[in-house]
Amino acid sequence: MKWLARNAFPIGLAAAGFTLAVGYPTGDPDTYWHLASGQWMLDHRAILRTDIFSSTVSGQPYSVGEWLGEIVLTLVFNAGSWAGLAIFRALLVGIAAFFLARLSRRGGAPLVAALLVVVWALVFSKTRWTDRPAIFTFVLFPVVLDLLYQARAGSRRALVAIPPLILLWANLHGGYAVGMALVLAFAFEALVRRRPDAAPLVLTLAASIALSFVDPETFGVAGAAAHALAPPRFISEEAPPDVLEPSGFIFAAFVLGTLGVALLYGGGLLDALLFVPLLWLGLSAQRHLAFFVFASTPFLAAGAARIYRALRPHPAALRPLPPAAAATLAVLLVAGALASAVGAPRDPDEHAYPVGAIAALKTGSGTLLNEYDWGGFLIYRVPERKVFVDGRLFPYFPAVLTEYRDAVELRPDWKDVLAKYDVREALLMPAKPLAVALREDGWKVRAEGSNFVLLTKP
Repeated sequence: MKWLARNAFPIGLAAAGFTLAVGYPTGDPDTYWHLASGQWMLDHRAILRTDIFSSTVSGQPYSVGEWLGEIVLTLVFNAGSWAGLAIFRALLVGIAAFFLARLSRRGGAPLVAALLVVVWALVFSKTRWTDRPAIFTFVLFPVVLDLLYQARAGSRRALVAIPPLILLWANLHGGYAVGMALVLAFAFEALVRRRPDAAPLVLTLAASIALSFVDPETFGVAGAAAHALAPPRFISEEAPPDVLEPSGFIFAAFVLGTLGVALLYGGGLLDALLFVPLLWLGLSAQRHLAFFVFASTPFLAAGAARIYRALRPHPAALRPLPPAAAATLAVLLVAGALASAVGAPRDPDEHAYPVGAIAALKTGSGTLLNEYDWGGFLIYRVPERKVFVDGRLFPYFPAVLTEYRDAVELRPDWKDVLAKYDVREALLMPAKPLAVALREDGWKVRAEGSNFVLLTKP
């Protein structure tokens, strides 16, 4: 009961996060090719190391650093179908919310201040609630950050837990490089400040680096770093944040809030070591925004607490719930969250995909040129047709992606690209310049819908 009462706030936030996340149907295009890859590995009992899905890079070696994440998601899907994926995703979101709530109270922030910051962090993070291996990074980042703060407060058990988590993370998703950067920041700060935990942190960093190489797919930190330094900007999640969009606006609010708290109350070396590189990473691509938001949560919550105390100086305003009431509320929220799992969506949201073209695609032949965002869907739904490109990115970058853009955007060499790959069919959005040009060139319509057109070469 004491543990339950002490952790009522994190448990309540975890339950709320679960309840919100479990209601969203799968809709991410990358989910499909991750499931197809995971199923291939389960069927063949081997890691998928070469391309088997495309007509453009078939047989070429590649690695996306997510082999274990793909297998885990596929096992979940095989056990519970689309509803199982939704429940699993909600569970991971709940775990992330739990540790984010713990982080928010680390500076002694009262409930109202912590709640204010964490709720907005969770609202922001909704864009990362996806059914693909990236969600493991979304969860493990606040877990490792919380363990590091525990270690900084004197917990040696927390340090022991970090290297095995990095090992697991390195095999689940390539974002483990950010986790290792967290350990590096804490170790560097401890060395500079000559803190007593400096040596244990350095040993933890060394162990984490060593264990990260125990990865049969050998994606490596270099691959993750290269992706961060040179992302393909035409992909929406690789573009810089847009403050006119909800996620970009909340990110900007966290940045301004962090700067405001730093100007009012100052900050330490560790804050700078965390915030500066994570801010740069967030500004480099939308997919990295959550790292800064999560890392700044305890700092912002502590600052909000000081502001709150200045506005409401009476102790009664900061008095927590009685332990029994807090524990009871936590139990009720968990019960409600579990009940919400019944409503998990049993089908994916495929309104953005060319569902109406599936039958025609199955009877077609020849090289198919497809929309980038539809590649994963086609890999899963029409496995007999090889795709031109898909969301795996690494096998196609930069050569094939450049040629793909040359073709679909009708650049001067677009006909050369079609001839090079002997493209016989094109599955495109009706308004795409290439779709319009192919119609004018006499390509025939084999299937058509409100969001797609399947054209075949005469």
